[in-house]
Amino acid sequence: MILSLCLAAILCSTFPDPDAPPGRRVAVVLPAGWEIPELARWTAFARREGLEIRVAREPERVGPEWEVVRLAAPPVSAAFRSRLARFPVSPEPSGFVFDGRAYRGGADGVVLSDPDGGGETLVLANSRDAALRLLRGVFGRERELGFRAISGELSKEGHFRRASGGALEIERATEHDRIADRERFIRLLRTERRGAVEWRFRESERPGFERWGPVLDRLLAGKSRPPLTVFLYPDPATKGLYTGSSRPADLAWTADGGRVEVDVSAPPEPDLVSPVLAAAAVSAREPRLRERPTLLAAAGARAHGRWWGRDVSSFASFLDRAGVHPTVEDVLGDPDRDDLSPICAVGAAASWLDAGFREGGDAALAVAFSAPEEELRRTLVRWRRAALDRPASPPPRRPAPAGFLRGVSYAMANSVEGSYASPRSLATLRRLAGMAVNSISIMPYGFSRRENSPEIGFVHRSPRGETDEGTLRAVADGRSLGMSAMVKPHLWVGGGAFVGTIAMRSAAEWAKWFEAYRRFVIHHAIVAEASGATLFCVGTELAATESHAEEWRRTIAAVRLATGANLVYASNWAAGAPRVGFWDSLDAIGADFYDPLSPDAGASDATLVEGVRRAARPLGRLSATTGKPVLFTEAGYPPAATSWMAPHDEVSGRPLAPKDAARSVRAVFAALSGQKWWKGVYWWKAFSDGRDAGPADGSFNFLGRPAGEAIAAGFRRLAAATTASRAR
Repeated sequence: MILSLCLAAILCSTFPDPDAPPGRRVAVVLPAGWEIPELARWTAFARREGLEIRVAREPERVGPEWEVVRLAAPPVSAAFRSRLARFPVSPEPSGFVFDGRAYRGGADGVVLSDPDGGGETLVLANSRDAALRLLRGVFGRERELGFRAISGELSKEGHFRRASGGALEIERATEHDRIADRERFIRLLRTERRGAVEWRFRESERPGFERWGPVLDRLLAGKSRPPLTVFLYPDPATKGLYTGSSRPADLAWTADGGRVEVDVSAPPEPDLVSPVLAAAAVSAREPRLRERPTLLAAAGARAHGRWWGRDVSSFASFLDRAGVHPTVEDVLGDPDRDDLSPICAVGAAASWLDAGFREGGDAALAVAFSAPEEELRRTLVRWRRAALDRPASPPPRRPAPAGFLRGVSYAMANSVEGSYASPRSLATLRRLAGMAVNSISIMPYGFSRRENSPEIGFVHRSPRGETDEGTLRAVADGRSLGMSAMVKPHLWVGGGAFVGTIAMRSAAEWAKWFEAYRRFVIHHAIVAEASGATLFCVGTELAATESHAEEWRRTIAAVRLATGANLVYASNWAAGAPRVGFWDSLDAIGADFYDPLSPDAGASDATLVEGVRRAARPLGRLSATTGKPVLFTEAGYPPAATSWMAPHDEVSGRPLAPKDAARSVRAVFAALSGQKWWKGVYWWKAFSDGRDAGPADGSFNFLGRPAGEAIAAGFRRLAAATTASRAR
């Protein structure tokens, strides 16, 4: 799962790099026994971006026309050790020491390059995951750094200089050490005790201590109290950086006792902290549960009574009706399986435990938790059946958002500090609100290795990616500013293939794909419902699947059990919307509007306006036929010359011409404003870290560009027209 996630993050955020020299050739030399199949699948995508990757093996010779990146993992070979000799690094059997600090974690690694050049970069990593993360820097902008060490989500980076005697030393003026920042943060935490529980926090987080201390006291009352430490963090970005998880709360047990980590800024609803505190209390008296993390989380959710905003007792019944009820083997197996929804697995198991509690109270649960594996399995199978007797009602339908949706496709920046779950994201949303934006589209991703693979992986666990808590936080932050939200899950296909080419080769594989897709989309619908999102997009540009209309209707019916949000599907362009055969099951017609406006490189503004009207005509007819409103679930123009000719193409190689994108945006507003069927547009795109597009940036990012100014002007006119209409 983590390798797939790292690959997705690399693909989404490293390329294209406008500052990279054209035609780079990089040979990645792997040590004996290492296999990184992701690199082989990656090469085709990289080549389109001007980067040629070659995979070589030690001791294979590589020609001088290649940059060389040599990978190694402890214990390193004698040849690699000799290359390390000039750097301040000492390899160990299970890690390494860099600049006097030991790096022994599985997510630790360091990339090293000599300031005197030579075209060779060394990557020493304790795992393949860490190696892939460091390779991202080598292939992208970060390659010019002299060194970059990582430990979890943190890094220490800077340049080397030649010391007397020829060895390399760190040039301290260039050093930026976030790893030391974390150690300093922990050192400065104050300690307070409540019974046997040690609380660690800064004075600024005291309200969290006062809020959650009594909750944990009640949960532990009258129960055994092994050593338990609770750490409080000010926000999800700080927690993500320092712990590797931006979830509202986490629990881990070691030989020294339990450790709970809490984000004190977590939204009060859904309450995702109390279930973790309850799990800490349960596992204090049931130590065998500590080896079964999914079941332990379920025990905490059962004790709390709610999970992701839903009543625990009916969770299994809801999932069964939706066709995504996990098995006992799913719950007792690997919790990091990339095709398993942790929300559904924990919610289902909590419901089973609730059935057991109704049968025999705490005593029945205690017997089950301490039973041998096979006996526990049989008990859970029985409770799983019993849990289905609880009625499960779908959430009440929410009304459609009033007025025109002046939306932005709000893309996740692949960094912890700029993520959806960060203070920087809230600042970005405030900036968008100043552009008259009143709705945002949040886009979590799933991963498919190939376009004909029926498996779909979740990629939502790393705080550097689109997490469930990030979706929750972005929607909550948007609502605090008066914005509605659409949750719009996307699939990413390995090798850069277009998602619209996803197609199976047999009826059996189609059935398997829709089963996997239902798991994926129900998971995100639960998150959308818990966040209070107004709109939910059931699928995005899955053109080759659209002929399976009955399967889509079953999927949509299942989504209705998970959320009361208005449902929409995003067709591939306006031209693709008439081919979708299940609009009758949805609340609105959606189109990702990238239809060409004119084949004329010298098109006038009037020609572009007429081009918008012509391209959008199928949507107007569909709206009239179905009686449903139309949303542009995406629309955008790259900052390239004649962007109206191929709006979907940001890697065409056309020269930059940001004003052409702005002309296209203005044409959309001029052509469609006032059309009764057109109820909203989500412009593609702004990033959650709020960064402006750079002068050489060829991406769709409209912040700081003429297109952004055109969007703000168009939205302000629409907002003023709405205000005037209401006044009349």
